[in-house]
Amino acid sequence: MTHSKKLWLLAIFLLIFHSTAHSRSFTDNDAIRAIIGESSNQGYKGMLAVAVGIRNRGTLDGVYGLTAKHIDNEPKYVWELAKKAWIESKTNRIHNGTHWENIKAFGKPYWVKKMKLVYQYKDHNFYK
Repeated sequence: MTHSKKLWLLAIFLLIFHSTAHSRSFTDNDAIRAIIGESSNQGYKGMLAVAVGIRNRGTLDGVYGLTAKHIDNEPKYVWELAKKAWIESKTNRIHNGTHWENIKAFGKPYWVKKMKLVYQYKDHNFYK
């Protein structure tokens, strides 16, 4: 095999690896857990906003809420609201943001400098 063919195959492998590494699929249950972890105290519309952000983003990479400690202690109605928000987010895209932050609780992160604020609801700012 020639050197250029080896480089070509390596480039293809890296492209495939890079795209799958950054777009890992996730289950509906993972998304619902992330919605609860990120916005259980924001009401239904706040959960919907986070659900839309997750759909727009297409990945749960970097979403803190997925592993938040309080998720499993939330009451059944919170789980039902999060599930409803996840389902509604398929058709009701209330914003086009891909990232969000609770600025009141955590301050303004460095990455917002390169992004545009596209939506605000309660404690969350959404950016694209």
